[in-house]
Amino acid sequence: MPDADVGAREKLLELARPPAHRGPLIASGAVVWTLGVTLEELRMSDRLGTGVHLLILGLSAAVILGLGAQFKPEGGRPPASQSVLLVSGLGLLHAALLTLANLLGADFDHFSPGAWMWTSLVVAGIAAWAALRRASAICALIAAIEAGIALLSLWDWLFDPSGPTPFRWLLLGLAIALVLVSLVARGGWPRHSEQIVNAAGVAILAIGLTGVAGAVVESFSPFADGSPEAPLAGIWEVVLVFGGCGLIAYGAVDRVPGAAWLGIANLAVFTLAATIGADGTLAWWPLLLLLIGAGAMGAGLRPRAPLPPEPRAYTLSETPLAARSAEPLGGESLWEDTTVIRVRDDGPAR
Repeated sequence: MPDADVGAREKLLELARPPAHRGPLIASGAVVWTLGVTLEELRMSDRLGTGVHLLILGLSAAVILGLGAQFKPEGGRPPASQSVLLVSGLGLLHAALLTLANLLGADFDHFSPGAWMWTSLVVAGIAAWAALRRASAICALIAAIEAGIALLSLWDWLFDPSGPTPFRWLLLGLAIALVLVSLVARGGWPRHSEQIVNAAGVAILAIGLTGVAGAVVESFSPFADGSPEAPLAGIWEVVLVFGGCGLIAYGAVDRVPGAAWLGIANLAVFTLAATIGADGTLAWWPLLLLLIGAGAMGAGLRPRAPLPPEPRAYTLSETPLAARSAEPLGGESLWEDTTVIRVRDDGPAR
């Protein structure tokens, strides 16, 4: 190969490997570029062909993801600019894959579960690779969310359920599985473990939104007919309460602000679910929560019992028999000024 070609290739590769101190500038440009591409896709959706949209999204995703993959972790953690590049690139990648599915014949006039399933799986796989090979914790969150979307889409594709209840059970099972995975990852990947817990919180939040979102829109509609019905059954309200309180406790103990904010969001959705369509009484949630809260605060504020006195030091006559067995009557230790050498025989037993 001629030297000129080798030199040109090296210069091109050098451009694809920018120095670390330029990472923030490159990441800022990637965010602005992603925003510009998003606006272009929304405004020009009917004026450009599907192939042109695919080319724009695919090239943008490839360039931004390629730049994000070049940065190496610093001290076991990726630089913030790398996380920004990876998140921007993964978002563009999913949009490009959905455009490809549309080009291949997916029907997006209605929800296309098959297309959402395979596109989410691809994005989840790439995000999982970035989470493991580039130590990106935010990519672990994206991988978990994309895997959840793929699971829900697969269920919809196979069984075409008529209501939201099967999806709520799937989301609950997914949240429990994510919590178990976070416990496994807690030792070697603590930041990834935190983000996986956040993904579990998102799954619980989605359970509440499947009922509350429509009820809120209906309650504010000028054409609403009477009082709306309760959006969630009691069991899902219990899930929201336990999930929200657990996330807040986890966020407070381990200093994970994302989990705490997700817990607050879950409790806010629970409040809406327990208010919309409810009777004007204290039964049952208000009374139960007031009693539990008062009991917990009362237990923390109860008077403390006095601690038992510390044991006094032993005198010579009170020294336990085991301690006195090595001392003569005069009180002087038999082992003073004596060197003790212990030898262990590891040979075969005789």
